[in-house]
Amino acid sequence: MKFRLDPFPKFSETALAGLLNARILIFSIVVAKITLDRLYKYAMIVNPLGYDADGEPSLDILEYQNPWTSDQVYMTLNSYGSKGRQAYLTYLFYDCIFVLARTVPMCVICTWAYKKAPASARPGVWVPVLNLITDLFENLLITVLIKLFPARIQALELLTAYVIQFKWVTFMASIVVMFISLFVGIYYGFHSLLADSVVLEKDRQKKAASREKVQEVLKNSAARRATAAAAGRSQSMNKKDT
Repeated sequence: MKFRLDPFPKFSETALAGLLNARILIFSIVVAKITLDRLYKYAMIVNPLGYDADGEPSLDILEYQNPWTSDQVYMTLNSYGSKGRQAYLTYLFYDCIFVLARTVPMCVICTWAYKKAPASARPGVWVPVLNLITDLFENLLITVLIKLFPARIQALELLTAYVIQFKWVTFMASIVVMFISLFVGIYYGFHSLLADSVVLEKDRQKKAASREKVQEVLKNSAARRATAAAAGRSQSMNKKDT
């Protein structure tokens, strides 16, 4: 069995065939932009102090604070207050839409760029899809914790912290694969153009050689006809002399 970076090649091919559409890509990018604006809006309601060093709004909420313990998760949710936690639920709704929309172009980039690469070197879509699943599961866990608040389930809080960490690992892996895919796409695109130019040059040379052969045949045929005509005139003149 040959080694493959993509354990689900059929799924990747199906995803590329279904998503490689200009309308789908444009729609997903527009939806991602609209929902991202909504995320910033509700993040500021969840955490009104969430500004960066330049005074610009930031997504300074639980999933961006990299918690490692159940207490960190609980204390962060507790600090938002009732209004903040309700705003967080709306934030999570838009985050699900954003993640789905964002994943579409990521999957296309991670597969389309490798169409001409060896099958064993194609990463497929499983990394961004794994990030999608992890992100949605994270949103579900946070939603459950908010619904249960102020009651605590420490195991669930700890699981949420670990899922958040794993979400960021898969997200960074998706970004790395996507940027490598861009360079791979450029490389194979240039390689394909170079190969096509070589093929076109060979075709041009073959056509030129064929034309030369045709011209040579025509010249030889004309020469034979001229020789035959001259021989015919010579014979007719000899008969007249006799």
